[in-house]
Amino acid sequence: MEKSQKVKIIVGISVIVFSVLVIVSFNQGISPYLTVSQVVEKGYAENVQVNGTIVPNSTKYFFENNTRVFKLTDGKTEIIVKYTGAVSNYQEGIPAVVRGDYRNGIFYAKELLLKCPSKYEVKKGETG
Repeated sequence: MEKSQKVKIIVGISVIVFSVLVIVSFNQGISPYLTVSQVVEKGYAENVQVNGTIVPNSTKYFFENNTRVFKLTDGKTEIIVKYTGAVSNYQEGIPAVVRGDYRNGIFYAKELLLKCPSKYEVKKGETG
């Protein structure tokens, strides 16, 4: 076998391996959006995104490990969410999206995305 044929085979195999890795990593990054009610109804879910609103007066913050435990609601059902990590502009009563796993009645969030609270505040002179 010639050197150029070996190079072509190696390049071909490399392209195939790279393509497979891209497809696998892309599929692992996809997580469906569910409502709080849908997650509770399922009882167990892995790698899902849940839309809801942070329930006022439900947050407990643990300084020692930078963990927040709070309730998220879709207006019908509530779930307990546990998230460890840095959060900017955290505020109760605003919409949020959590991504992670739901098991044993608790949603273990790997990611917490908060909507901009200023969008949901009533401006001076306006009514809600």
